[in-house]
Amino acid sequence: MFKLPVCPHCKTIYRYRDVKKELSKKECTCYHCGKKFRASKKKILILFLIIALITAIFDVLALYMIAGTSLIGIIIMNIIAVTAGFFLIPYFTEFKK
Repeated sequence: MFKLPVCPHCKTIYRYRDVKKELSKKECTCYHCGKKFRASKKKILILFLIIALITAIFDVLALYMIAGTSLIGIIIMNIIAVTAGFFLIPYFTEFKK
């Protein structure tokens, strides 16, 4: 499930750092074969929608089920979830022709 993306032309596997660089470009060029492709960000959007849904469910359950839940604790847990999502972005990136 957690695989780094590959070049759609020559199947070269990109490293984590290289994927982060390619995401900022509109059109990418493979460092191995030199052909152009683009980075699809649809799965990244789905990743953050899932994180938002999970944190919302956790927040509601924590507020209603656990006595003495602090708002600061909930905010810290949400920040941790979003930060984890940012570290997972390269694994949810797909390169397309």
